Amino acid sequence: MAEATQEEAGVVEAYENLARQVLDRPESLPSAIHNLLLKLAETHPGAVYWIVRKFYQEYLRLYVSDTGYIGIADRYEPDLMYPGDIALYVVPESPQPDDVVQVTFTDKDEVSVYVIHARVIRCNDDRSVQVADTGTGEEYRVVDWNILGKLVRVIPFGSNEWQELFAASGVPKEWVATSVEENIRSVQESEVSGKDEAIAELKRRLGDLV
Repeated sequence: MAEATQEEAGVVEAYENLARQVLDRPESLPSAIHNLLLKLAETHPGAVYWIVRKFYQEYLRLYVSDTGYIGIADRYEPDLMYPGDIALYVVPESPQPDDVVQVTFTDKDEVSVYVIHARVIRCNDDRSVQVADTGTGEEYRVVDWNILGKLVRVIPFGSNEWQELFAASGVPKEWVATSVEENIRSVQESEVSGKDEAIAELKRRLGDLV
C-alpha cells in the first residue's frame, strides 16, 4: 500500500512539474497550452481531440457548441445524403431510438479520429447508447463523449438555401468536386443498392462543379 501511494505521489509531482513548465513559458498561457497540444498532436491527434472534447463536456458542461453545427457531407450514404449536401445537426441531450447521430471515436492508440453517421438502436441502462453505422450496419456501443450531434436536416446540393449557406461556409468547390469524384469510384466498386441512380446523381453534381 505504501509503495502504491508513493508511486501515485510521484505521478502527481511529475504533472505538477509539467504544469509549472507550461506556466513559466514566455508566451501567453493559452499560446503555451496550444503549442503543447500541437506538439502532442504530431503523434497522437486522437488523444488531443478526445481530451479537448472531454474538457468541454465535463468541466464546462458544453458540447461541440451550445445548440448545434453544420457540416458539408463528403460521402454518399444511401437514403441519407450525398457528398456536397449541407447537414444540420443539434446537440442531443438524450438520444432516442431511430435518431441519426454523428459519432466520433479513435483507434486503440488514440492516433486516428473516425467520424460516422449511425442510427440509434437503444439507450442502455448504463447510459451507453447502442448504434448501427448507417453505411455498413455494423453496431457499436458508445457513450455521450462519442456523440457529436443529431442530424435534423439535409439541405440538397444546388438548392437556393444551399447556395446561400455554401457561399458563407468558405469551403472551396474544388474540395467538394474531389469528394464527389472519390465517391463515384467507391460506389462503382461497391454493391450498394440503387447504385446506378447514385452514380448518375454524383456525375450530375460533378458536372455542376467543374
